[in-house]
Amino acid sequence: MNIDQLLLQSLQLLGLGMGSVFVILSLLIVIIKLVAKLVPDAEMVPATSPTPVIASTDMKHVAAIQAAIHKYRRSRQSNS
Repeated sequence: MNIDQLLLQSLQLLGLGMGSVFVILSLLIVIIKLVAKLVPDAEMVPATSPTPVIASTDMKHVAAIQAAIHKYRRSRQSNS
């Protein structure tokens, strides 16, 4: 096979691949639009707001988390 035949074959494959992707995506768009017209819109029901969660400010937990972060950062700096 010479280079001309290889280039022609690669262009054919390129056209076939891109053409098939274009056709499939076009069909997908048409189907989605058709389904959107056929299916009635569901009524939007407002979501009930959940009861607010009050954050617990247990100072022991906050101190433990800060100590763990500090220890982790210090160990990363010493390894570098």
